[in-house]
Amino acid sequence: MNDSSNNLFNPALDIQRLRELASKNIFLGTSSWKYDGWLHQVYNRNYERILKGRHVLNQSKFNNDCLNEYTTIFPTVCNDSSYYRLPEEKNLEKIEKDLPDNFRMAFKVPEQITLREERNFVGGQMLSGNLNPTYLDANTFKDYVLRPIENVFKKKLGTLIFEFSPHFFDKTWGTGVVYDHEAFVHDLDKFLGSIPKGFSFAVEVRDPILIGNGYDDYLNTLKKHHVTHVINAQTWMPPIEEQVKRNGIITNNHIVIRALTRPGMKHEDAKQRYMPYNETKDPMPEMRKTIAHLMTEAERNQWVLEAYVNNRTEGNAPNTIHAILDIFDEMNGIEREEIFPVPTLESWDLFG
Repeated sequence: MNDSSNNLFNPALDIQRLRELASKNIFLGTSSWKYDGWLHQVYNRNYERILKGRHVLNQSKFNNDCLNEYTTIFPTVCNDSSYYRLPEEKNLEKIEKDLPDNFRMAFKVPEQITLREERNFVGGQMLSGNLNPTYLDANTFKDYVLRPIENVFKKKLGTLIFEFSPHFFDKTWGTGVVYDHEAFVHDLDKFLGSIPKGFSFAVEVRDPILIGNGYDDYLNTLKKHHVTHVINAQTWMPPIEEQVKRNGIITNNHIVIRALTRPGMKHEDAKQRYMPYNETKDPMPEMRKTIAHLMTEAERNQWVLEAYVNNRTEGNAPNTIHAILDIFDEMNGIEREEIFPVPTLESWDLFG
């Protein structure tokens, strides 16, 4: 089924809806933002240059300027690239300058904190590495992750997300001792108890055992430390419409949702199917409905909610967000008129 003719992102309408929800602490945005497949959809400024008499995309200008245009539409974004390197203030400052005061940027915490095994690349191949000495090390996190991000972003800082792979469970990595789920929860408990309070933290796990019925240690640990569990659509996890049925899945008054890939579909397969991410190819109606339901619950209970949608979920994240907004309006009896034609967004300012 191809859904590219329906639920098309409409900035003229959706800016209004996103702004209303943000005023109620319900924030919808995307995972990352540098997608030229969103040209003439999200991005309508002039990013062209002339090459041999032809108009072509000026990739450097687009990469440098598209975040500023993004912030005129969406109230939040998740910086996924932060997972791959420790932050440097000079690089963070280049990003922060493009954000309005009311914008919030979430960050994936670097893998230096959340991978138990160091990455070891030789000739383009990832080989088995050594145990990571900074895995869940509170001092490394405070000094080399939290401090530079907080120094630069201050009130623009959203949630810091700790993502944990399912692949280090039930392995010894040469230590002679199997690392099981209980050991992980023990280490996580110690870590969360040692890091500063007063920030928004969330944990994303990708092993369904940790949220399975009959296993409460993980969710109870998050509740103990007032940390949010990330409800995620992801390769190894059950669909989010199944996850939300789990008693205790909401661990505090803050919901974080990450719609990443379709359950059962690998990351690389999703890239091959959906690039260049300019249309919806595989709608997930139950996922959309579940996110809209959680938004309704958050509004009713006056909770904070952040939802980040990736292109690799349905093919085009802005269209997915538009569809979720439509369902939310329908659930809550909100009637709106579509706004056409969609104007160029050069003069629009979400927080003006």
